[in-house]
Amino acid sequence: MIKTASFKYPMASIESLDFDARQVKKNTIINLAAMGFVTTATNLIITGPTGAGKTYLSCALGIEACKKTYRVFYIRMPDLMRNFEDRRDDLKELTRYRKILGNYNLLIIDEWLNYKLNERDAKMLYELFEQRSGNNSTIFVGQFPVSEWHDRLGGGTQADSIMDRIVHNAYEIPSSETNLRKIYDSKKLANLKAEIEK
Repeated sequence: MIKTASFKYPMASIESLDFDARQVKKNTIINLAAMGFVTTATNLIITGPTGAGKTYLSCALGIEACKKTYRVFYIRMPDLMRNFEDRRDDLKELTRYRKILGNYNLLIIDEWLNYKLNERDAKMLYELFEQRSGNNSTIFVGQFPVSEWHDRLGGGTQADSIMDRIVHNAYEIPSSETNLRKIYDSKKLANLKAEIEK
């Protein structure tokens, strides 16, 4: 199940999280890892700057869901929209693909709203979340706060409808401002340098 979920970090684990650097309560993540949010079809929103460890955290939670035999799928939003676009001229295939995504117990969408959507793309997302709303959980992973989502979804009533199906049934986990990628990469580089210069 972990393999077919296509996680970016298939070895991510709750145990390896640096809670101090993330400035998030350990109990919060441990409680989320019990998967009550999936049982109740509640969404999670993980926001924060580049390098804050958002993707790793989402994968760690996704892997916990797999361990509890929930069906999980990870996808980057650019890939999701490209897949929609590739099927746009074949309504049957587009509907089939959307149904597959809609039926995952937990769908993780990374790089959420990193670019603004046009009306056509927003409509495709609306149909997906209309299917998932109240039935399955989605983890949204992105840099932009919820307050900016409406505009990035194209504004107007369609953005209202998408937001309504996401945020009213969501728990938000803001990430720390610490660039964890920079810290960990610096440590790896220092260790490699020390090994080379022995």
